[in-house]
Amino acid sequence: MSDAVLTIDQCRRLMHELATNDGFRRRFEAKPAAALVEIGVPAAVVVNLDPCCLAPKQLGDRKIFAAAARQLDEELLQRYAAFNVPAVRIGGAGSAPG
Repeated sequence: MSDAVLTIDQCRRLMHELATNDGFRRRFEAKPAAALVEIGVPAAVVVNLDPCCLAPKQLGDRKIFAAAARQLDEELLQRYAAFNVPAVRIGGAGSAPG
């Protein structure tokens, strides 16, 4: 095992599928590794994830995953979209619009 992790986009996709796609949820419960590859996580990453992440398991309610997806999106927006747009001013005080 290495310290492999999913990218932000892979996490977002996983949370979305677990919140909205019952077929994917069933596949993930039975074979998490195969389900991760299904959504585009490279097999080389999957085999290096912590084995406890890849064990079959019963998932919690889809609402939990929907809430986690919303929270992830909100945190990403706060971190990466919080910027000031520069104001451009053409002409000086008293100049007529042209």
